[in-house]
Amino acid sequence: MLSWRARKQLTVLLIIAVIIVGLGFLIVPKFLPEATCFDNKKNKNEFDIDCGGSCAPCELRNPKPLSIFWTRAVIARPGTYDVAAEAQNLNEELSSANVEYEFSLFDGLGLISRKTGKTFILPQERLHLIETNLVTTRAPNRVELRILNAEWQVNQVDKPNLIVERRDYKVMEENGLKQSVIEVSIFNRSVPDYRKVEVNFTVLDKEGNLLGVNKVLLEDLFSNSRKVVKSIWPEELRGVADTIIIEPRVNVFDPSAIQRP
Repeated sequence: MLSWRARKQLTVLLIIAVIIVGLGFLIVPKFLPEATCFDNKKNKNEFDIDCGGSCAPCELRNPKPLSIFWTRAVIARPGTYDVAAEAQNLNEELSSANVEYEFSLFDGLGLISRKTGKTFILPQERLHLIETNLVTTRAPNRVELRILNAEWQVNQVDKPNLIVERRDYKVMEENGLKQSVIEVSIFNRSVPDYRKVEVNFTVLDKEGNLLGVNKVLLEDLFSNSRKVVKSIWPEELRGVADTIIIEPRVNVFDPSAIQRP
């Protein structure tokens, strides 16, 4: 058993040790290098080494490619085809102001037509890539889509709040020719006025076959206002329209597309 004197000495030593350790926690960090997003260490509130938390998202190191759900073509008129693909950005924090892609049409002998295009995409956005007027004298039996480039970046942007209030499909006759027409009303629930709104039209039958696509530019859609926009096909769409997908999109990376209040 320790004597009273020994116990007193041990208590004093423990108190001194606690004080030294406490001072160490306070003083030592002041002499250590400050944690940064470029020190090759997982520190601060980072999710991994030098990424996540207050640093750049970890996704930026290895962004996910666009996911393509389907790619289809439809004859628009003799010798001309329209193409579409449904795609999604699987990245939670990354957007791209410049996505470059290429559609290609093939028949049994090989490539018969191709067309490139550009678009933008927001985090986790799902959209339809559309190109019209691919010219070919041969009938395609296959369509392919290639993503040529996607410049991923971290942007804190507000997604425009555009509401498709109604959509009406009808077949009209003009000069003895039947035309398919889709008329939609779009309401701008956002604060900014939009100078340029691209409206994508995608029409499918009940089996999911592509009947028609189009892109129409709508100008000057002001805040808390609505406008009607039409897509007119030169001929009646071949098939019974079952699903009509309307996508009003504003390029938030283009300053000329938005007028701030």
